[in-house]
Amino acid sequence: MSPIRSASKRGIPASSPSLTPPPDLQSKAAKKPRASKVKVSPAGKKVNDQAKTNGTVATDDIKRDDDDLPPSRPTKKPRGQGKLWPPTELDPSDHPSRAGYPIYNLPPLQVPRNGGIGPIDDVGNSKRPHLLGAHVSIGGGPATALLRASKAGANGLAMFVKSQRQWKSNPYEAEAVQRFLDLSTSKDLGGLGYPKESILVHGSYLINLGNPDKEKWETSYQCFKDDIFRCHQLGIGLYNWHPGSTVGMCTKEESYASIAKAINRVHGEVPEVICVIENMANANSNIIGTTFHDLASIIALVTDRSRVRICLDTCHLFAAGYDIRTPETYRETFRKFNEEVGNGYLAGVHLNDSKADLGGCKDLHENIGLGKIGLSAFRMIMRDPLFSGIPLVLETPAPEKALESGELSVWTSEIKLLYEIQGINDEEWVTREGEIEKRWRAERDKLNPPKEKKVKGKKSDEDGNGKKGKGGGGGGRGKGKKVKKEEDDEESGCESHTD
Repeated sequence: MSPIRSASKRGIPASSPSLTPPPDLQSKAAKKPRASKVKVSPAGKKVNDQAKTNGTVATDDIKRDDDDLPPSRPTKKPRGQGKLWPPTELDPSDHPSRAGYPIYNLPPLQVPRNGGIGPIDDVGNSKRPHLLGAHVSIGGGPATALLRASKAGANGLAMFVKSQRQWKSNPYEAEAVQRFLDLSTSKDLGGLGYPKESILVHGSYLINLGNPDKEKWETSYQCFKDDIFRCHQLGIGLYNWHPGSTVGMCTKEESYASIAKAINRVHGEVPEVICVIENMANANSNIIGTTFHDLASIIALVTDRSRVRICLDTCHLFAAGYDIRTPETYRETFRKFNEEVGNGYLAGVHLNDSKADLGGCKDLHENIGLGKIGLSAFRMIMRDPLFSGIPLVLETPAPEKALESGELSVWTSEIKLLYEIQGINDEEWVTREGEIEKRWRAERDKLNPPKEKKVKGKKSDEDGNGKKGKGGGGGGRGKGKKVKKEEDDEESGCESHTD
């Protein structure tokens, strides 16, 4: 039986408890102004002595330290002031219309609906179709993420809320927050139309809430809390992060408790934002979240389950041994998810194909349909009402610097591709799948040519001149030859936890 259901028969509570707003996480303790030191000349001391006798204060002939200081420098302008907004390369007037949105009338939902936070219709289905998007950069401020998503023709997006590789970052300026709030509103109100259910923030890669070390856990928690507070500032409802690792220092059950402790604590300190746990790839390791049982075990320990959800990464799912390539294996995998965790907890998906084999425990992302998972699985997701109304985020390979620049054509093409195959019926798909994959591969290769596999050159025991290399003694594999070893491109997936 699912750990969630054994802990509570009622499932997800109808609403969250009322929480008081948190103190400003970014405020610094006010420093008392330091009194200026004074230097008093002998004559001045005499005057002051007389002043004390008379009950007056003498200031003449008193020399202060700051009298000797050079003139102060002109005050610096606030960061970002004077910069063109919006950036020229992200000007909304150049953005395409949202690709193929909507294109397909979803069939009636046969299973419990997902845990999306958007509006639903009278029978409980989402009023919004599949919210395809990509993980885009916030370079230039959080509002630029919305501009980049719009330029890619996306209906949803993922983003960081600060540097993902630093524990602490400067607080947001009020102008940056207001820009984001204004741009995320509906187009009728002058925004780009990204409601809170369409945005899935990704947490810092540094966070490991499964670590039993108290000091390291607290450091992770403060980073976690700061991320979530920033979501609250921006009006974002979904915060997704990697749950963590035991680092080989405790049991998985102890890590479940540590992670749930952080969720419960942050629920009491930051209101409204929902914590979204991501499934992970490295099964049979110290990593938490590689199985549905892991995810269910954490949720079972959360007090307010209305504020916890799950994000499924398709590459992680496949790498951990969950097959979604055929209609039969697809149905079985999501039957298990509903049975062990519950569809009502699903609030986001990372759409990634995999360079690695099923159950390979390697987090190696590939462009949609060009890896070991294949196009058919993504077509099934696109035609499944279980995935409507929640962010479906591409984390697929793109040209270097594409995140920072306005060059988002790979994701634009993938979004169009996914909406296209969503509208193809089963009979037509049988005859068109191969042709569509071939066409898309050629298009992808032009937009983002595949990198050659990295190789390490290893010198033989003899160099090219026939001389023995260091260590001597022969045993080489021939004069001047190098032994080549293929390496996996580990950076094409998500970060893993080591601390």
